[in-house]
Amino acid sequence: MRRLSDLVLVVVGVLYPFIVYFGTDHVSTPVFGLILGALWLVRAPALLRQPGGRWMLAITLVYCIVLAFGGEEHLLRWYPSLICGLLLAAFGLSLKFGPPIIERIARVSEPDLPPVAVRYTRRVTWVWVGFFALNGTVSGLLAEWGPLSWWTFYNGILAYSVMGALFVGEWILRQRLRRRINKAPMDAAAARLASHPWVAGAAGGYAGKLGPGMVVALSPVGRTALLRHGRAGLVNELGQHAAGDDALSTPLVWRFVHTLPQPADVDVLLRAPLPATATVLDERRDGDTHVWELELPLDLACFAEHFPDAPVLPGVVQVAWALDFAASRLGTPKTCRAIDGMKFQRLLRPGDRVRLVLRHDVERGRLHFAYQSGDAPVSSAHLRLEGSHG
Repeated sequence: MRRLSDLVLVVVGVLYPFIVYFGTDHVSTPVFGLILGALWLVRAPALLRQPGGRWMLAITLVYCIVLAFGGEEHLLRWYPSLICGLLLAAFGLSLKFGPPIIERIARVSEPDLPPVAVRYTRRVTWVWVGFFALNGTVSGLLAEWGPLSWWTFYNGILAYSVMGALFVGEWILRQRLRRRINKAPMDAAAARLASHPWVAGAAGGYAGKLGPGMVVALSPVGRTALLRHGRAGLVNELGQHAAGDDALSTPLVWRFVHTLPQPADVDVLLRAPLPATATVLDERRDGDTHVWELELPLDLACFAEHFPDAPVLPGVVQVAWALDFAASRLGTPKTCRAIDGMKFQRLLRPGDRVRLVLRHDVERGRLHFAYQSGDAPVSSAHLRLEGSHG
């Protein structure tokens, strides 16, 4: 019930200028006052538990009582100015007695705000204080001396457009500040990682809501460590080395690559999900045979779970890749109803380069695949495709 009343009160507040403009010929001023008063009374229990809620509730109820018993239609136009005045007082008093309202809102999602972010929330609170002061003043001037159409246009369209611009501008500035806050410790962490024997290069960045991250180009020793300890082992070891004496410098998102991307692409890579398929290095066709040269990414998604301490490419993934590559070039189904002659002769590990050979036997409805590492066979099978009767 409280959420519904809050929603109704917000909707009424947004549409209020138009309700007044179109409704005064059909609804009397006392009825307006009674409806507004009822909505605020329904919301009263929640307001009474909030700082400053009691005096906000008291002022709005006095206004509604005046509407209900005074009956002055002109008073209806002062509701937006009244709300701006209440918000101005709430934001202004929070600056004086603290913490600022914007800081309180920010700490709901990020309790441990750094000092630079606290200063930023204070400045944003000041911006909203200025907006409410100016908006309330202009609305009041129009309510007293302007035509109803001007008052409606300003409060129903122009004021909300300015609010929207403020929200968008603040969001853009906040993202820049967030990147700047995370960049300094990640740059220091990347410098510390550069001395680790497992690391050929490192670049810190920001992965959006996931937080600060690190892209690491592994050295040959680091790639060997990945094979021996898995992704979890690398993250644990490199995370401690990156943090040094500052736990806040620990990256929360990790990507392992052969070579570092361009600086502009670091954040993009950190935000992207772990790759689910191999990187195609080359592709060619030899008669009825298709050949792909593939490289297994160091941080292929399935390596994190199969197996955490000794990553190996699962056989089911090899079959799925064969079906997917065949479907994209040969138009075959992406599923099969049986597998014949399956052989696994060699493990595929992070960073391995492998050749995938596909041959489609149309008459028998079979797809033959074979993975090869150099001249050594890795795995192979005959897949009986869906819809075939061979």
